Amino acid sequence: MFDDAELWDFHRKAGSCRDPRALGLVQTRNGIWLRTLDQAG
Repeated sequence: MFDDAELWDFHRKAGSCRDPRALGLVQTRNGIWLRTLDQAG
């Protein structure tokens, strides 16, 4: 699960899923992928 639709689209390039970690995203304990700066606040 992603924090917003933009992140979902960002991880899907050319119809394939990309590893969220390779894109600089981090996962919360609840399994939601966030941008690193989102967690800083």
